[in-house]
Amino acid sequence: MKEPDLTAAKTILLGFVIICSLQVFLRFILPVPLSWTEELVSAFVIWMTFLGIIAVERKGTHIRVELVDEVLPPKAVAILYGLFDVAILVCLLAIIWGGWETLHETAYQRTPALGIPLNALIAVVPLASIPIAFFVVRNALRRFSQAWS
Repeated sequence: MKEPDLTAAKTILLGFVIICSLQVFLRFILPVPLSWTEELVSAFVIWMTFLGIIAVERKGTHIRVELVDEVLPPKAVAILYGLFDVAILVCLLAIIWGGWETLHETAYQRTPALGIPLNALIAVVPLASIPIAFFVVRNALRRFSQAWS
């Protein structure tokens, strides 16, 4: 299986490390803290998390208890993980709905230090949840087809 492309998440992580290092240097070495770095780092964490989730779900490599794989027969494992996928899908639908509502509620708000529209920071939540849901459905269908074959 092709490895998921994590370039965007890696780039955001690099920016996160650079900005945090800059903030630590300016705050503790030079007494000149920056007010905007914490806002940008928070945005990076949100975006990096959701972009990383897309890649992980695409590959189907979530953290799991491997003991289940060793104890249960393969069909039971496939059904169990398929049920987990269904539960994840239900949560994702709630996230998409809530994220969309939040985008409407924060349409005119801006961040205090950078003045970035709040929607630009939180838009990744409902937008990234859509491909995540697609991959969850695909993985669930694969698992259930394994269980019944």
